[in-house]
Amino acid sequence: MQPALTVTHLFPPIAAATIVNAILFALMWRGHQAERAKGKDPWWLGLGLAGYCLCAAAFAYAQGQAPARGYLTLFGAALFGEAFGVVVTFVLVQAFVVMRGRPWRERAFPAIASVAFTLALFIGFFTGR
Repeated sequence: MQPALTVTHLFPPIAAATIVNAILFALMWRGHQAERAKGKDPWWLGLGLAGYCLCAAAFAYAQGQAPARGYLTLFGAALFGEAFGVVVTFVLVQAFVVMRGRPWRERAFPAIASVAFTLALFIGFFTGR
């Protein structure tokens, strides 16, 4: 039987994943500022976001149901989990902040769908399904 994972095992890969996500967030913020200045998204912003999502999906596909065996796997799992946090935050901000000035009939579906998506993720994560 393998020993249980302790905080000393979990802290380095989760901290590294958080640092990577903070750097990616800073780059996305820079892209947002460039979008505001020029009126359109910079090409590298969409490419970076697509690459981030593809890397997270590739890790999830490759890892499957296998248990975490080392720091690299824990790093990938933390990065994947934080990617879901980015997606949930983006969806909620779009539905409730960005669309705030529009009429309710335009905001109703995005608001309800974003809350349903968030609840589905939480239910899936906490029930293991």
